Amino acid sequence: MSIAKLLDMFPMNRQHARSLYRHFSKKILRNNGIGHYEPSIIYSKEDATSTIELIDLMADAVKIAAHTNLGCGKLNLPDSQFLNVFPGEHYRLLNAIVRASESKKIVEIGTATGLSALAMQESVPDVSVITYDIFEWDKFPTHFDKTDLDGIRMKQVIGNLSGDVFFKQNFNVLNNADIIFMDAPKDDIFEYKMAQKLSTLTRKEFRLLIIDDIQFVNMIDFWRSIESPKIDMTSFGHWSGTGVVDISDGLRYRDYIN
Repeated sequence: MSIAKLLDMFPMNRQHARSLYRHFSKKILRNNGIGHYEPSIIYSKEDATSTIELIDLMADAVKIAAHTNLGCGKLNLPDSQFLNVFPGEHYRLLNAIVRASESKKIVEIGTATGLSALAMQESVPDVSVITYDIFEWDKFPTHFDKTDLDGIRMKQVIGNLSGDVFFKQNFNVLNNADIIFMDAPKDDIFEYKMAQKLSTLTRKEFRLLIIDDIQFVNMIDFWRSIESPKIDMTSFGHWSGTGVVDISDGLRYRDYIN
């Protein structure tokens, strides 16, 4: 009996299938000495639409990123080794997108170690970053110092933006943002809830949504569901996927949650 037929004998939902896929995917490589890997899928892009303006902006950002050397963060933290990896990591590209677009108001969804927030702020005068998380920044190893979070150039807000009440309380912050960077749980739930909420933002002359990890198997449906002008910047961003979406007219998407 083939493995395929054997697997067909067992009921399997998406989560089970993804777990098995992750387990077996690395075993097909001749050289699997990879520091960090995630299984993904190669798929056609006939449903992706972009604009000349978005492509031009990303081309400018890539050129800036190629000549940028960031110096933020703390060298003793493990992820600091990735700060100036380009291409392959997204820190220099994030910084370059802020600079190329001359954005001033940045919202980050998912603080983590703080390195992304610091990268987006570095060498950009008059920029402010508001970073959201459900955990306070000092509960984990962090690149932040107390002086970084001065409430003017940078501040952290604690709460879950996918919740109706908290989103409503912070609507104006997101509505006024030039760039929203979302590095969220990737749990097949949060991103769709945020898509619904971001679709309610009012029209703005310029607003980008940058989404991390769009090549994860459990993020592909979400990325494909987005109908707003978008571009996959993975080749110059995060190896696990960097997607940039023009949401100046709000976020348009198809709900694949079911």
